[in-house]
Amino acid sequence: MELNLQRQSITINEVVYDGDMEQPVECDALLPDYCPDIVKVLKCALTTNIGSTTLNGDRLTIEGVAVAHVYYTSGGCAIRHTEYKIPFGKTVDLKEAPQFPVVTVVPKTDYVNCRAVNQRRIDIRGAITLSVKVTTSKEENVISDANGAGLQLRRDIVDATEIVGQHDSTFPIQEELECGYGKPAIGNIVRSDCKVNVVDHKMVSGKVVLKAEMLLHISYQPVESEELEIMKYNLPISQILDCDGVDENCVCDIQVYVANCDIMPKADEAGEYKAFTLDAKIRAGITAHQHKEIPVASDCYSTDFESNSQIRPVSFMRLVDVIRENILHKSDMDLPEEIDSVLDAWCEVDNVSWGFEDHSLVATIRIIVSLFAKMLDGECQYFEQPTELVHKVNVPCSGGGIRFDPTSDILSCDYSLQGKEKIDIRCEVLLGGCLYCNIMHNSIGDITLKEDAPKIKQKNKLILYYADAGESVWNIAKHYNTAPGGIWEENTLENDVLPQKKMLMIPISD
Repeated sequence: MELNLQRQSITINEVVYDGDMEQPVECDALLPDYCPDIVKVLKCALTTNIGSTTLNGDRLTIEGVAVAHVYYTSGGCAIRHTEYKIPFGKTVDLKEAPQFPVVTVVPKTDYVNCRAVNQRRIDIRGAITLSVKVTTSKEENVISDANGAGLQLRRDIVDATEIVGQHDSTFPIQEELECGYGKPAIGNIVRSDCKVNVVDHKMVSGKVVLKAEMLLHISYQPVESEELEIMKYNLPISQILDCDGVDENCVCDIQVYVANCDIMPKADEAGEYKAFTLDAKIRAGITAHQHKEIPVASDCYSTDFESNSQIRPVSFMRLVDVIRENILHKSDMDLPEEIDSVLDAWCEVDNVSWGFEDHSLVATIRIIVSLFAKMLDGECQYFEQPTELVHKVNVPCSGGGIRFDPTSDILSCDYSLQGKEKIDIRCEVLLGGCLYCNIMHNSIGDITLKEDAPKIKQKNKLILYYADAGESVWNIAKHYNTAPGGIWEENTLENDVLPQKKMLMIPISD
């Protein structure tokens, strides 16, 4: 007997690689000629910028730069800063060559140590961890419809999400920033923070209109002074980014961060350094999602013949939410008795972890509070203290089959002194990332009828059946070898699962 099978191609998402890679950082360098000699190293910090990710077949190449920031004193409380850029490259062998890959790389500093070999030479040793995830979209053929030979097909609708576009690009930001009226001339730049906060975005056909702001913090020592001056700038950013496949119906995850930032003092006509030049590169990554209802045949049987079906589980991905929240966090830090004054204070994210509790995603962000202080003896010291931020996000899902790759950063930081015993820190913390739910659903790959094994028809044309709450009409129809549509019609049912106990009239198919 002829069996008419209709097939459709569905897009599924699969994780090709998910792992951590350690990258050592080593640097043996001399101080630049314009830097004074080292008296004491205060702090060494490590930041990582991912420059590019390139896929060639089943091999992923990651290129980036680790920037080592060294803060030291050159006598008294004169804080100096120098930095060293250490390029690196990593390759990852994937289990297959992805067709439509989505690559995410999140760097994290494991540790960094710095020692002054002599007054002009620095030895830096550290390590960073690159958390790498590669997902791909692939096509699979499944049966969407079938008829003939009394074939009954269970059709389900899967609410899934497809990644329809990805874009990754860099664009420059160049500005001249005045110190402002009454500010002293720049002696040397001690520390700078440059962050980007996404304000708004709109999607049009093939493009994303991005509005953001660059938040810039610069601390510098004036000429002939050991105190620090603080300058803060808020620079608007507006960009139109190309992203094939995106339209107004998409849901976009946009990650924008600073790939490189150089800040230098600039002299005016009188030879005084009363301005800064900013030369930065901003990297924008866009992942465009589109929600789709995908019909899937998950089970079948024939009322005329015995049959076999190839049923296999298929993994679908559903985007639950794109999380991007700015959180205000307050903490305090006890100051040592020997402190005369606080010169500068700031915060850095050290680690992010997450879990589920009472239908809420709970993110735990470990923050390091850092400060430079002038001591009573006139020397400068560095102090730090960890603090923890716990933030809940209500999400419409439970903890099973959830994937979340959080990112977090400090957008801004302010502080105030409570006498000379305590400092209060207030910072704005960004928490972002896509929350996905993995859905496993059965699908039929093929159906075979056994034409030499016809089924024996029941003599009764109508059967009374007392069903319990929660029973499936499909399973009842399959048990009595009849069409489930007849049961739904005969009993005026709307759903497959019965909400309560009920007597059913089961018509038997001819």
